[in-house]
Order: sequence, then structure tokens, then C-alpha cells
Amino acid sequence: MAGKFELKKGKTGKFSFNLKSGNGQVVFTSQAYENKRAANAGIASVKKNAKSDARFERKASKSGQPFFVIKATNGQVIGKSQMYANAVSMEKGIKSVKTNAPTADTNDLTEAKPTAKKAAKKAPAKKKAPAKKKAPAKKKAAAKKKPAVKKAPAKKKAPAKKKAIAKKKPAAKIAPAKKKAPAKKKAKK
Repeated sequence: MAGKFELKKGKTGKFSFNLKSGNGQVVFTSQAYENKRAANAGIASVKKNAKSDARFERKASKSGQPFFVIKATNGQVIGKSQMYANAVSMEKGIKSVKTNAPTADTNDLTEAKPTAKKAAKKAPAKKKAPAKKKAPAKKKAAAKKKPAVKKAPAKKKAPAKKKAIAKKKPAAKIAPAKKKAPAKKKAKK
């Protein structure tokens, strides 16, 4: 399996890249770049300069751990390696960069991340949407039935009350007349 560069955008908005060996281990990390174009130029510089052993500068950390940096032809540091346990391991890392960098493809994670986030956001939304649609549909149906039942009698009762009130007044006038009439009939018998 061939090595590859992975271009990414950090939380600060700056761009950087890692060179991964064929087994997926990070062997080289770039400096931070202000824009994507500069980061891609850095990748091209690593590909070009990895062929020359003179571009590798071997160093040691304050704690004595060996690591290396790659410098461009103008002397600017392009990036550095991980910390190694010993010089032999560091030399294997340099060999890995020399082998993998010149022909490595670039995996642009700056474009894949937004798409993945959108897909991740959309996927749960799609899964949740049917659940939300089903639940509100039942609630709406229930809500529609309940207000319809409540509204229909309320509308019927309200006009009925108005009619009843309106009729009660005349009915009240008629009612005593009807009561008197049966009373007369009873009296006649």
C-alpha cells in the first residue's frame, strides 16, 4: 500500500498536511499554512525535496528524542517528523518519507469534512423526520378530531342558545297561553 498526503484544515482556519506511510502511520507533519494553495505548494515541495538526503535535517528534542525536519531549497522548514525512540527508528522514518512522498497521492480532507458533516446531519434528520412526521400526524389527527368535536357542538349550542333565547321570549308568551288552555279543558270536563 502506497503512502499518501492528507490535507486538512484546523480549528484556527489554517491548513496543514500529514504524510502517512503505507501502513497508515503518520511519518511527517507540515507547518501551518494560511491558505489551501500554500499547503498544496508545501506538499509539492516535500515531494520534490524528499529525493535529496541533504534536505533532511536530523535533530534531537530537549529530552533527547531524535526527529527530523525537511527544508526547502530556500532553507525554510516545511515540516517535521514525530519523535523517535532512537536514531535507528528516525532513519527508518526518513527512508519512509523518501519512499512514499515522491509518488504519494493527496487526500483532501478539507472538502470531505463539510460533506461528511452535512451527510451526518442529514442522515439523522431523515431518520428523525419520519418519527416526527408520524407522531405529529397522530397528534394532528387527534387534535383535529377533538377540536372538531368541541367546535361543532359549541357552534350548534351557541346558535341554539341564541335561538332558544330568542324563542324563549316568544315561547314564554305562548307557554302560559297553552297552559291556560289545558286548564280550561280540564275545567270544562
